[in-house]
Parts: sequence; structure tokens; C-alpha cells
Amino acid sequence: MLKILLTPITVSLLVMAIPTIAFEDPSSKVNIKYELNANLDELVLTYCNTYDSYTVAKLYSEKDVLKNDIIRKNKNPNIIVKIKNKPLDPKSVSKIKVLNQNIEKSNFTEMDLDHLNNTKKNFVRTVLPLIINENQKIISLRSDLYSINNKLLKNNTISNNEIKLLKKLSRIYNVNFDNQHKSEIINKLLNKIDIIPNSVVLAQAAIESGWGTSRFAKEYNALFGEYTYDNNKGVIPLERKNGEKHLIKSFTSYNNSVASYFNNINSHYAYKEFRNLRSVMRDRNNFTNVKLLVEKLDTYAEDTNYIKTIKAVINKNKFNKFDLKQISY
Repeated sequence: MLKILLTPITVSLLVMAIPTIAFEDPSSKVNIKYELNANLDELVLTYCNTYDSYTVAKLYSEKDVLKNDIIRKNKNPNIIVKIKNKPLDPKSVSKIKVLNQNIEKSNFTEMDLDHLNNTKKNFVRTVLPLIINENQKIISLRSDLYSINNKLLKNNTISNNEIKLLKKLSRIYNVNFDNQHKSEIINKLLNKIDIIPNSVVLAQAAIESGWGTSRFAKEYNALFGEYTYDNNKGVIPLERKNGEKHLIKSFTSYNNSVASYFNNINSHYAYKEFRNLRSVMRDRNNFTNVKLLVEKLDTYAEDTNYIKTIKAVINKNKFNKFDLKQISY
């Protein structure tokens, strides 16, 4: 973290930066209230000449370690944890042009792997179909949501089973269901339930698992290095620093690891900017510039070169060609 020179005026401004309640974490026994606050974080960024992805991660994503520290020091069950709601970069949005026609997709075959070596072939052959399948499930689910919304607009009512589905999805994707109009809930779900380009997911899986050769990938089916603080769901990293308590989330299969990654990107507020930019792409029917989305994943890892690494893996291994692939059943 870069050093910040704080003047008396700056300190007074920091003290005055009192945010407002946004939502609560239902998974915690302590009533933790998350808050939106731009003032404090904007001051930090303003007084830093430059800042890396680690700094951004500290500012834009909730840290369980921070939450635990606050809980230990404060007996009040109403704990405040601030989060940052970062706006979209207009320059990124301007790069997304409207496409008036759909790009035709083709089925994934062995011929698509000819440019890769054997290790990479085996990895892509195993993982890519799981990624494609997850995206196809999401497309199907989006279709269901559109149908429910059309029915709601036409009849002003939906069935009990459809209400149950909305409740279930709201719980999975951290969408507030109570006291919300059903159309509003559906719109929020559509923002979160959407595809992640195959090339992006595949590149991250390759990086985080060492093309499937890492200990976590081989022994625990962990492809994406996801963190957890639940001792029943994770494995202690061998190189974990003293004082750190995170574990690497383990899975019973690669398929579950892929599904967990999708849920993480599609539900965690650290990737809200990713989802909002993706919504612009959806509205303009244009997912061709996946590098714009990659740039919104800087909070995924502390490595300052992480975004460059993802882009390099996509380019070197021609992963863009996989974005137009699907699986025939």
C-alpha cells in the first residue's frame, strides 16, 4: 500500500466521511451492515499518485480479515463495513459498438486444439466443455427470466413456482427480494446472471491452476484459487503468511469449481463494475472486446500484473476462438 500524506484538513475530511446503509450480510451471525461511501476512498486515490491492484482490492472489495478485526474490537452487534461503488469508465463504454446481428457459433471439436501443446490440450479438453456448459445454463436461465417478466407485464401476476424461483435466485445471487417489485428483482437478476466469455474463464483457470498441474487442482479440484474462511470447505495454502487465515476452497469435482467461480463473479460486489460493463455489452449485443471485461478483474488477485497476464494467456493461446464455441447435445 502506498504511503499517503495526511494534512489536518484531510484528516477532518476523513472523519466526516460517514456513509449510508446499503445492505446486510445474511450469512453472518453478527449484524454486519455494508455501506456505500465514495468520500474516503476517493481521498485515498487522490492523494496517491499511483495505485496498484492490491490497493484497489483493499478499496473495492470486502475483506473478511477486516470484518473479523472489527468484530473482535467492537461488542456492538451492528458492525459497519464500508464498500465502494465505483462508476463505469466512460472510455470503456464508448469502445463497445452496437452489433445489429448475432455472430454464429460453432460446436467445440478436437480441431480447435491443434495450436496447443499436449499439456494445454488436455487442460482445455477437460475444462472448456465445463465452462461452455455453465454459460449455456446461464443463457437458458436468462430465457426463463425473460419469460417470467413478459408474463408479469402482460398479466400483472406470476405463479407460485415462478415466485419460488425468483426467491431462490435472489438468495444465490445476493439480490434483495423483500419489498421489491418483481420486475425490479428480475432486472437485477439479469444484471448478475449472464455469461462470462469462455476465453476469460479459461485463461483464469489456466493461470490459477498452472494448467491443471497445481496441488490444489490435482488433489482438491480447485481451478481458480478461490478463498474461503470456512475450515470445512478449504485447504491451508503451503505459503500462507503468518497471521493470515484464508484457505483455498476445495471441491468434489472440476465442474463444481467452475460453477463456484461463475457464482463468485456474478454475485460478489467486488465485481460489480465487471457486471455493469457486461450489461452494456449485452444491451449493444457486442461481447467481442473481452479485454474490456478483463480489465475489471483487477481485484481478483494481488498481483499487479494480473490483468496483463490474463490478456497474454488469451492472446498467446488464441483463446478468443473459444468464445464462439458451444456444445451440441
